[in-house]
Amino acid sequence: MDTAYVVDTSVLVHDPRALNAFRKTTVAIPIFVVMELDDLKNNRRFEVAAAARIASRFISALREFGNLSGEAGVRHPDLGTTFHIISDGNGGVEHLSHRTTERSMDLLILASALALKQRGLYKRVVLISKDVNLRILADFEGLDAEDYETDRVQLSDLYTGYRILDRQSVPAADEWGDDSVLDPRELELDDLNPNEYVVVRNGPSERLWRHHPASGQLEPVPVEFREVSDVQPRNLEQRMAIDLLLDPNVKLVTLIGKAGTGKTFLALAAALAQVQKGRRRRAYDRILLSKPVVSMGQDIGYLPGDFDTKMQPWMTSFFDNFDQLIMSDNGASNKGASRDAKNWEYLFHSRQLEVQAIHTIRGRSISSAFMLIDEAQNLTPHEVKTVITRAAEGTKVVLAGDPYQVDNHFLDQHSNGLVYVTERLKSSPITGTVFFSRGERSELAELAATQL
Repeated sequence: MDTAYVVDTSVLVHDPRALNAFRKTTVAIPIFVVMELDDLKNNRRFEVAAAARIASRFISALREFGNLSGEAGVRHPDLGTTFHIISDGNGGVEHLSHRTTERSMDLLILASALALKQRGLYKRVVLISKDVNLRILADFEGLDAEDYETDRVQLSDLYTGYRILDRQSVPAADEWGDDSVLDPRELELDDLNPNEYVVVRNGPSERLWRHHPASGQLEPVPVEFREVSDVQPRNLEQRMAIDLLLDPNVKLVTLIGKAGTGKTFLALAAALAQVQKGRRRRAYDRILLSKPVVSMGQDIGYLPGDFDTKMQPWMTSFFDNFDQLIMSDNGASNKGASRDAKNWEYLFHSRQLEVQAIHTIRGRSISSAFMLIDEAQNLTPHEVKTVITRAAEGTKVVLAGDPYQVDNHFLDQHSNGLVYVTERLKSSPITGTVFFSRGERSELAELAATQL
């Protein structure tokens, strides 16, 4: 083989099934990675512990094909890849007794990669790591180092869910009525994705169509939506979002954008409208709310109380929106999530509203529900897959988040689950996306979101 890839622990924590991504090549796993995974399997952060266990099981399963530490390694028959367990050339296990800092484990992994390079069996040895400082150290030692980019999406290239045409490029636009159905081929739009929007601008005037996968035509999007008569869109992006959120044929919606653009508010408004219809006509039986439990900044530690009490701080952002959507008895909205009595609490009592902890969602089969996962930028691609695969018949999944505000230390704006699923599933007829750019919360919020 010309190239051997040495995989760092950070890669397996980020994507516990990362070893499946290496096809018809050679992969070396330092013994210190195995040891570090063992340390992490009891980590207080559930997602880290779960990833460590999954990665360890995959490595253990490789032993069925032979001796991982042998000179030839083992060849995975499906992947066509040879896997090795390697050390730094000085044993391995005894080094743990001399380890004084967490950083020494990284140095032992780096030393293992350098030892493999010095053996001269491969033309090129590459260390794959999510740890930018370890990659810098590798470069300093003359070792090739790369980021794990299999699930990486450049935010500048991310699918936005719509494209804008200038009036001058569409000469026939003056002949179209507000209810005109258009053939995308006449506009030379042969590469439209299903449920992608087309905006035609003529100065301050804007007209909006959606590419419907069933008809293959561009169909006009309503300006107002009677299903959510109390909540009307303030801009084109919100109009697109409501259109997707109210369409039962679109099973997965990703709402991406900075703070204050209305992602959560619109999703909850659409959910309420479709759950509160007459029992025979309503689209969904319940609303299921969840978000990753990831702290911004310094963690305050474990929270006391039962499940509802523990989850309350994380769910407050949902409750703030319910305060505005569901009026109090005197006709005014319940502003402020700290009030004792909330008019939306009946949704909990009637089981039309359910809070779901992300780390306990595995194994569930959720039918006839409107699932809203907020702050989805803090989920890994693997976790997003786990969430979406919980959706049974009649369930719609909405992922909302801001890729510029990632609080998960193992992710960034390019590698989180929200942008990953948006890009990977954009060509499906049952998915839709809106990338929000305009904030509507307040002048101050928009200033902070754009300038800070």
